[in-house]
Formats: sequence, C-alpha cells, structure tokens
Amino acid sequence: MPLNTSAAPSGTSAAAGLRHARCLFHPLREAAARCPHCGGTFCRECVTDEDSQLACPPCLRRMMHPPAKPALGRKFLEGFAGLAALVCLAGLFFALLHWRVNKPEVHLDFGGAAHDQLGGQNDE
Repeated sequence: MPLNTSAAPSGTSAAAGLRHARCLFHPLREAAARCPHCGGTFCRECVTDEDSQLACPPCLRRMMHPPAKPALGRKFLEGFAGLAALVCLAGLFFALLHWRVNKPEVHLDFGGAAHDQLGGQNDE
C-alpha cells in the first residue's frame, strides 16, 4: 500500500475500529493506534510519532530508508542485453526463413506420392 494513503475505512471513528483490536507485534496488548500508512493496529510501545504523524516500525523504516534507484550503468546493461536478445531472435528468424525459401524442393517433396497420383489419373 502506498505510504500516503490511509487504510482505515472512511465514516468510522478510530476509537470504534480499535475497540477489540490487538497489537500486531504484541497480541496480548490492546491496540492504541492504527498506522495511517499500512492500516495495521499497534500498542503504545510500537507506534511512533514522527513529524506529528503516527507510524508503525516497518513503515517508519520505509520512510527513513526509501528504496534505492538502480544505477545508470545497470539500466544501460539491462537495455543492451534486451536489445541483443531481440537482435539474436530476429537473426534466427530470418536465417530460418532464408533456409526455408532457398530449399523448397526438400520441404515440398512428398516422396513421389503426389506425382504418382497425378500420373495415375492421366493414364486412365
């Protein structure tokens, strides 16, 4: 779920939704808050107030350490590998097509069965 969206259903109060909820990390403790990022329920020890906004430990870690972007060199290598694979497949396709077109007598030889049928009809 994106970090800026709330998982709490609209129209219900937070207290009513937490009445029978338990902490996800401490099942014996009653939940005190719902994380606005992931929607999980947590006890007072687990939830953290970061920049006047509540967040659970996993969401807080995601906010502090956003996923790293791949390096430009890696993107270039992945693109080059994909292009090379496409060129190889196209080359194979055209090589097979060229082989097929240059040898039609081998591929259309039915062992003389078609010639015998035509010859047999002409004799009658």
